[in-house]
Amino acid sequence: MTENRFDAIVAGVGGMGSATTFHLAGRGGRVLGLERFDVIHPFGSSHGLTRIIRLAYSEHPSYVPLLRRAYELWHELEDLDGRKLLFTTGSLEGGLPDGDVFQGALEAAALHHIPHEALSGAEVTKRWPAYRVPPDFQVLFQADGGFLASEDCILAHVRQALARRGEIHWR
Repeated sequence: MTENRFDAIVAGVGGMGSATTFHLAGRGGRVLGLERFDVIHPFGSSHGLTRIIRLAYSEHPSYVPLLRRAYELWHELEDLDGRKLLFTTGSLEGGLPDGDVFQGALEAAALHHIPHEALSGAEVTKRWPAYRVPPDFQVLFQADGGFLASEDCILAHVRQALARRGEIHWR
């Protein structure tokens, strides 16, 4: 009966669950991922084609070391799976000059020496004419920002978990 024993069971195989299943299987654990729906479905927080990613999160500077490691892990997964998942396009984040979004992102970028530019709304509109940002806004440009192909990321994690003898059951 040992074939029905697992070191870990992961409930939900979306963005977080597929990554957890992959990493646990990669460490040699016997892992079962359980998904109520299809592996790709519209009912979770990871559905859709893309999710934004950037290094300087406005919520708190403590996210930066986690994000640096995440970038490394995304590139490792790209190498393993042979598919592009992380697209570095640059990102803009801002609002009122004294608002939490702009000030938080600026603090995180400065504290962790992340290359960035602080731009006025007028400068953003001039540089990227498709954007109509109020001139009194302040915006942080991060060249390392971009997006993840979220559903492709889930599928890559699932493929690589299965390649490491993880088990995934859906429906």
